[in-house]
Amino acid sequence: MNKILSLFLIIFIFPKCFSQTLESHREKIETAKTELKEANKNFSTCIVKSEVKLCVDELSKNGTDEYKKYSIGGILYEIDADKSFKLHEEAYLANKNDLNFVLEYAIELHRKEKYAEASKLYERYSENLPKDIRAYVWLSDCYINTGKIEKSILNWGKANHADNHISIDNAIYIIYGKTTQIKTRSDLRSEIEKGKTSNFYPLLFLDKNWETDWWNTHTQKYFLDEDLKLAQTKLGETNPDFKILKAYLKIKELEEIGQSEEIKKVLIENKIILENNPIPAFGEFSSDLLRICFINKLLNENEFYTKRGNELLDLAKKTKDKDLLNIYAYLQASVNGTVNPEIDKLGWKEFRDERFAQSYFSAKANDLRYDDIELNEALADFPNSSYLFWLKAKCAKLENKPVRQNLIELIKREFKTLGTDPNKYSYRLKSYIGTLAIEKV
Repeated sequence: MNKILSLFLIIFIFPKCFSQTLESHREKIETAKTELKEANKNFSTCIVKSEVKLCVDELSKNGTDEYKKYSIGGILYEIDADKSFKLHEEAYLANKNDLNFVLEYAIELHRKEKYAEASKLYERYSENLPKDIRAYVWLSDCYINTGKIEKSILNWGKANHADNHISIDNAIYIIYGKTTQIKTRSDLRSEIEKGKTSNFYPLLFLDKNWETDWWNTHTQKYFLDEDLKLAQTKLGETNPDFKILKAYLKIKELEEIGQSEEIKKVLIENKIILENNPIPAFGEFSSDLLRICFINKLLNENEFYTKRGNELLDLAKKTKDKDLLNIYAYLQASVNGTVNPEIDKLGWKEFRDERFAQSYFSAKANDLRYDDIELNEALADFPNSSYLFWLKAKCAKLENKPVRQNLIELIKREFKTLGTDPNKYSYRLKSYIGTLAIEKV
């Protein structure tokens, strides 16, 4: 009798404990933010001039209770993923029934691909806040990665893409968006201090084209001002590289106000690209400048490719710069209508850049087969490519092979990148999940 009673209690009490109502201590979090105001201000100043690790360590010392740890973890979410995880974990362990702690720790687990653990917390959160459709998006991703396919489809449906597609896109970005920019900047500055002044090109390019999310960039002014000052100190105002860097920043300003003639003047005065002047060796830099030149009709794509294409290709090979090679491929496609397979294979095999593999297989799409040896090689080289898995799934469908598992693998990767949509929106992901719902084999 006692055993039966014990079993009865386990069955009925345990679920009740697990689904316990969560509480939001938002007022305590706001109090913590107020108390951290000075520390946060010091941190913001610190990361502009100092090594980011030192700044993170100093800020973290202020995490004296779970609410401050939660707040600091949020600040560090896009700066130091490991420290952010640790702080959010500690906050959650201190109070497992705080709504905010549950959600943030679930997101941290999700970002570390601990899908099963994350899904349990998302379920708790969504029970208490069912109107937050982001949880359904995250649950859909977690369940597709843990083999619970029907649950994944069900939760995707709850997110209601038709009405919430922007929120869905942003929810996906929260998990898989870029979190390395501040560390990258810090690392570039450290290398510059050791004498690698060529890093000023990627450093200032980063500051000027700071990724806000997958769809927007902006100028990180505080960083840019400090890094330009460092360049002036290290290089000197008469240094050719410093002149090119300043010219680029000026051109970007002129582009914003549509001053094409002034852009031309700056390029010529600084001997950059126009009038057969050198192409800067840093690919992202040159790609942006050439884009500006083509848009403003300062250069003709056909003429530039004909006259200087070989020079551009040689520079790409010499520097092993994938972005320079990508400019060449773009120009070749613009002029000839397609990229030569040799260029795509060079970019894929030697430069190890997925864009060229995509281009290569796009060109042979009509002849592509499910068991294509090269496609399987590319999938091994780029195992997270949603585009290549899309090609694989497409071939399976056309050849009447089982599609379901290929779709699942595609969806896993599309969640991480939204990579098959040229605008990085979730419409194609919606389509794939809809197809999965009806494909049973």
